[in-house]
Amino acid sequence: MLPDPHFYKVTHNTMDGGDLQLENNTLHQQLEQLKQEQERLLQLEQDVIGYVRAKIDQLLKIMGTLPLRQEELDDATLLALDPIGIIAESFSQVLDHLKETNNDLVVARDELEAIFNATGAAIIVLNDELQLHSCNPMAVKRFSIDAEKALGCHLEQAIPDCHSLLSQNFLNELANCRQGRLVIEIAFHDSWYSLVATPVRNSNDQVSFYALIFSDITERKRTEESLVEAETRLTEILNTMMAGILIIDPQTHRIVDVNHMASQMIGDPPDKIIGAICHRYICPSSSGQCPLTDLNQVIDNSDRVLINNRGEEIPILKTATIIELNGKAFILESFIDIQARKLAEQALRESEQRYRSLYTAMREGVVIGELVYDAHGVACDYILHDVNRAFSEMLGVASEELVGHRASEFYHGAPPYIHILDEVVKYGIPKEYELPLSDLEKVFHVSVSRPEKERFACIINDVTDSKKAQQEIERLAYYDTLTGLPNRVLIKDRLQQAVAQAQRSRALVGVLALDLDHFKKINDSLGIGCGDQMLKLVSQRLKGHLRQGDSVARMGGDEFVILITGIKSQNDIVTAAGKILDLLAEPVTIDGHDLVSTGSLGISVYPTDADEVDLLLKHADTAMYQAKETGRNLYQFYSPDMNERAFERLFLDSDLHRALARNELELYFQPQIDLAQGHVVGAEALLRWNHATKGQISPVVFIPLAEESDLILDIGGWVIEEACRHARQWHDQGYTDLRVAVNLSARQFRSDLPDIVARVLHETGLPAHLLELELTESLLMERPELARTILNKLRYLGNHLSIDDFGTGYSSLSYLKHFPIDRLKIDRSFVKDLNVDPDDAIIVEAIIALAHGLRLNVVAEGVETSDQFEFMRQRGCDEIQGYVVARPMPADDFLRYLQKSKRQTES
Repeated sequence: MLPDPHFYKVTHNTMDGGDLQLENNTLHQQLEQLKQEQERLLQLEQDVIGYVRAKIDQLLKIMGTLPLRQEELDDATLLALDPIGIIAESFSQVLDHLKETNNDLVVARDELEAIFNATGAAIIVLNDELQLHSCNPMAVKRFSIDAEKALGCHLEQAIPDCHSLLSQNFLNELANCRQGRLVIEIAFHDSWYSLVATPVRNSNDQVSFYALIFSDITERKRTEESLVEAETRLTEILNTMMAGILIIDPQTHRIVDVNHMASQMIGDPPDKIIGAICHRYICPSSSGQCPLTDLNQVIDNSDRVLINNRGEEIPILKTATIIELNGKAFILESFIDIQARKLAEQALRESEQRYRSLYTAMREGVVIGELVYDAHGVACDYILHDVNRAFSEMLGVASEELVGHRASEFYHGAPPYIHILDEVVKYGIPKEYELPLSDLEKVFHVSVSRPEKERFACIINDVTDSKKAQQEIERLAYYDTLTGLPNRVLIKDRLQQAVAQAQRSRALVGVLALDLDHFKKINDSLGIGCGDQMLKLVSQRLKGHLRQGDSVARMGGDEFVILITGIKSQNDIVTAAGKILDLLAEPVTIDGHDLVSTGSLGISVYPTDADEVDLLLKHADTAMYQAKETGRNLYQFYSPDMNERAFERLFLDSDLHRALARNELELYFQPQIDLAQGHVVGAEALLRWNHATKGQISPVVFIPLAEESDLILDIGGWVIEEACRHARQWHDQGYTDLRVAVNLSARQFRSDLPDIVARVLHETGLPAHLLELELTESLLMERPELARTILNKLRYLGNHLSIDDFGTGYSSLSYLKHFPIDRLKIDRSFVKDLNVDPDDAIIVEAIIALAHGLRLNVVAEGVETSDQFEFMRQRGCDEIQGYVVARPMPADDFLRYLQKSKRQTES
């Protein structure tokens, strides 16, 4: 019976104010308690939801299925339903549909994998000098690359904090990588990457690029770190999973463990299942055909049936693999319903959409096509099924005008390189080629693969700029910058080929060494500019009158070499030599001056005089000097007994052997000035011969004589000792940072050189870092392995090492990063004309930039004018030496020069 409502009314009316306040406080406390209880229950609900989701994700991860996402099953539904049952039912669907869509999955996987390999990671493309050629947006984002400024820069400058990303050892390995690929894992800024570095070859099978693909494996690393914890919780997971799990001994096929769900699905208790043969419940008709133990499969994913204790057949998707527990191998079999396949199909569609977005955003052009064959089964055309935006932009054609159309419509005829596409489609082996399109004035690098049967996929890069750069590099490496003629490197190669051809055809090869007579007078009287114009005119005349197959090269200065090939007698060489002298005798007009420049020719003949390239050039040079001494404006064939000049050389050689004993050798020192601070930081030791009767003889004359015998070793050792002795004296007088540089001869560059240097430093007491050894480019590259060993030993001693006459020797720049070099010396031939010749100025600027980019100092030698001095200062050259500072001087004069310079600096 309900109380009378008037009761509450009366009671309320009769309450005094104090009772009412007490009741309100009580109700307020109860309300607060209810709120706290509600918050606790909500938190508990969230903990339960998080726990359930975590366990479901662990289950799905072990079974190789994508994790359950929030949008697929919200929290309310998750609590209202049986989540594990849903996952089990979803897995049943996955397994049921997997078989019928397997081919589609394989096709989709191959296509998506081709796209993923090109764009699914940060990609950096370098040229063969490790300069940045291109990078994708992911690389810009992950490594903070300034794409506009970094292009063309060396990798170390292109990527901020590069050495934290890539070690120096890796950069060295990458530069030496000519085949295969490099694969490493690296940590960078709280992320892990799998780096695959692959050399990309051009049509000449030469490495022109390196592709560096950085795949983010941070999650994989984290997964690996949690693997230990996962293994320790395996038992708990097995018992809480809603998928059936059996652990089987692969030797006996007996079940050694079973989880709760498997026991429930089978209908027998675990103790009855354990010890039974696995075929009793799963694969009853496949005894003796176990995919893992009998058929040697690594993993088995297949539709099977489960026989429960009532004999009923339950369709399942079984996944079996080999695992290791406590050092022993077991078969892990998991089975679930296949209701989850629809979820997998939805995930696949979403994944395809993600990769389609990447495909559209790629900077590389991508083409999917299908070949068209004629009646004879020969590929004659292809249809474009799909292209991305980058490809359309490369061609300047809308995608609608390409997709569905034949390639012949674009090319207005048969497409080029269709045979390569045909080979890839037939055999499935990826190929690469270069596609020049003259109408667009572009060159593309094309990588072809087969994503599916009868189709091909192309990834296309615009390499127009890199090809132009490569051609320019080859021009600088093999051709003289002033005349455009082949240089020493290229003419030696051509001579080698000519000798090989002459050997097969039993013909002669004429090597003509040409030196212009009195050319120095033109430079001295009319200026270097007129001299350069004369060299250009002579080059044009020689090149214009060559026969097909003959060659002319500039060896340096006013020296040229002409190769006459395909001749049968020396009379042909005589005729050619006469024509050359007649050409030179024709007057020319330069800056209003009528000039006549004759020449002296020295001739050596293959195989009469020698059968080696260097000997042929040397003999021709010897004959040329003989022609000069004989009277100039004539030619002279080489003979082993070249007369008067040989006798003179013999007398000089004899005197030179006694020069050391007679104290006729002396060192001069030319100051080297630090442009930034303005004071003397070093000196180059220059050898002089004070002959008793002939006066002072230039090293240009006697050093070649000394190098023909072991005498250069004695002289070179004396130079090192004297230079160190003087440097130690200056050191003791307060010039403690003054460096002395000594030129090394090729004959000195032997394995015992570090021992000799170490002995001299010990005897003189000179600190090793104050001795700088200068070497030429060609000296290093004659025997690079020996050179690397010797230089490393010298560096270990503490010596400074520099490259003398940089830019005039060996064409490759790769040695700069392989050898421990401290300093580059710009050759005086580039310095003398830099204010009048834009090419020389550009070369000097490039050398300075290159050196500073490699953290090397630069010394310019032969600086003779204030304009040249100012040019070097403005371009950031570190040091200079030359007549504008001071001429070479004896040791005593040099000390006075130091003292004067010090006083001026202090004042």
